[in-house]
Amino acid sequence: MSVNELQALTQKFADAFDQRDLQAVMEMLSEDVEVFDHVPYRFDGKQVFAKYLNEAVARLVSASFGFRQPSCRVYGDTVGIVNAYDMFMGATKEGKVRPIHGRTTLVFIKQSGQWKIVSAHFSAIPQAL
Repeated sequence: MSVNELQALTQKFADAFDQRDLQAVMEMLSEDVEVFDHVPYRFDGKQVFAKYLNEAVARLVSASFGFRQPSCRVYGDTVGIVNAYDMFMGATKEGKVRPIHGRTTLVFIKQSGQWKIVSAHFSAIPQAL
């Protein structure tokens, strides 16, 4: 994998979230992915995370998502790691707007000839006092 390929995969992931294309997001995840999200527990496996994500997105009427300042590191032909700031803005059916600025880490591993995310960590940036 090259840094350019990793950047393209990262953009594909961000675009899928931005378009609320959860099928595309799920296709990028390994079956045994481990995800730490903004909620206070870990998701072990794609199906568990998919259930949570589908429920969270179902409450939104619109959303916007993107990465800023991604740092992409490649280790040979086996591992790609992305660290980035993320920005999310979602509007609920009740009219509430929820902006979240956070940090993301994605770890890609090649499995059966395809690059899959095996670990993902999303955390909100604490609000200043």
